[in-house]
Amino acid sequence: MKRSRTKNAFLSISTSLISEGVALVCGLILPRLILSSFGSAYNAITQSITQFISYISLMKAGIGGATAVALYKPLAENDTEEISEILASTQKFMRKIAFIFVGFIIVLSIVYPLFIVRDFDWWFTASLIFIISMTTFAQYYFGFTYQTLLSADQKDYVTTLLEIVTTILNTLVAVILINNDCSLHVVKLGSSLVNIIPPIFLYVYCHKKYHIHKVEPKEDKIPQKWDAAAHEVASFINNNTDVVILTMFSSLLEISVYTVYHYVISNIKKIVTKFTVGFGSAFGDMYARSEIDLMNQNLSIFELIIYSFTSILYSVTLVMMIPFVILYTDGVTDVNYVRPLFSLLLVLGSVFNCFRVPYRVITIAAGHYRQTRNGALTEAAINIVVSVLGVILFGLNGVALGTLCAMAFRTVQYVWYLSKNIMYRDIRYFLNHAILCFAIIAAVYFIAQLYLPASIDSVFEWVLYAVVTTLIAAALTLLTDYLFYKEDLFNFFAKIRRNFFKKKA
Repeated sequence: MKRSRTKNAFLSISTSLISEGVALVCGLILPRLILSSFGSAYNAITQSITQFISYISLMKAGIGGATAVALYKPLAENDTEEISEILASTQKFMRKIAFIFVGFIIVLSIVYPLFIVRDFDWWFTASLIFIISMTTFAQYYFGFTYQTLLSADQKDYVTTLLEIVTTILNTLVAVILINNDCSLHVVKLGSSLVNIIPPIFLYVYCHKKYHIHKVEPKEDKIPQKWDAAAHEVASFINNNTDVVILTMFSSLLEISVYTVYHYVISNIKKIVTKFTVGFGSAFGDMYARSEIDLMNQNLSIFELIIYSFTSILYSVTLVMMIPFVILYTDGVTDVNYVRPLFSLLLVLGSVFNCFRVPYRVITIAAGHYRQTRNGALTEAAINIVVSVLGVILFGLNGVALGTLCAMAFRTVQYVWYLSKNIMYRDIRYFLNHAILCFAIIAAVYFIAQLYLPASIDSVFEWVLYAVVTTLIAAALTLLTDYLFYKEDLFNFFAKIRRNFFKKKA
């Protein structure tokens, strides 16, 4: 019996959150071991090579989302022939990228040790680049296409469970090799061999489960891949604009301040994003079946979830950010890290980024890449222009202002487009949610001023006040949901009860 969309979504969210926790813990262990066993230079070169290799990811920009959109209808109709043709088209594209990636790695292995990092001999660095790149090649050649298939079929949890096992196994292998005095090359080779397993597993698993057969697509089955790529490139620009502009127009000290605040904001945003895993494919399945009324009902519940978590998480972030920064940078006196206005602007920008999530998910699930492409590019342009002017006039606050303006524009654009072209839904739903969310954040902030001390002197004390603030924010949010969205709140709990606590006959 096929698992319900709600169960699939919650399974995907649960495993995704577990995966994030495992990645966080293992991500602290492994770099620390490399740092303590090999030294800072060795840790730096592995991080730097990984960063350079990640740039090639722009080559596959958009193909995953466009493939998922193309798969929703044949998956709903169980059309194996069409599924095979779409996957063949995607796989053909991805294997071209895999071979382009090989060329990129060859060039990088020559240029990087000669002109970028010259602290090690050429063979040491070049061979390390080839070893670290093995995982990415395997993902492009074998795994990415089938990871997209599972995502489109609301089975993200399969990939995520595989990631959890691989992350733990990768860490264990690295720990064993390091403790046995193996070289950095052997340690990284062990990690790469472990990381090659998931793409090959996905290839075999999906071919058996979905009865995929070899077929030559009669036409381009991914017509919107370049429109989807425009969205991904615009997103890449938005995520990397601030540091580039600060590098060009400000100082390294201001970049240091930015990175401390951005670390907090980016991790909070990740938590909210984890609650969207599985929803895109669920809405895509509904759209493929023309279940518009059901989409409207579930959108109301989705909005309730996103806005509630946004209210709670960003209330606490606004209140506890400055005390955290003061503790984190204690003893550092070369630049002033206490920037309340910068903190506020970053929070507001990130809040708008979370506001857009439900509307973006449905717009993309409906496959409207081409129709919304210009909005994505305009958002990136606004971010660049306002940030450049802002950093010249207002310093660090200027880049945060640029991000805020861009995020606000794109959020409103998504809401407007969805209401006029897909769901035909009154935009007052969005306005009401946004106003109440900002009201909760403001209320929690002003209440917190009544009990927060002038200074927080220890991590334990900070955690204590963070817990108190979280409880207040959660209580206010739940009360607001009950007063203004009682039906959606009850529908949400009814879905949970129906899918997870229903007694079996």
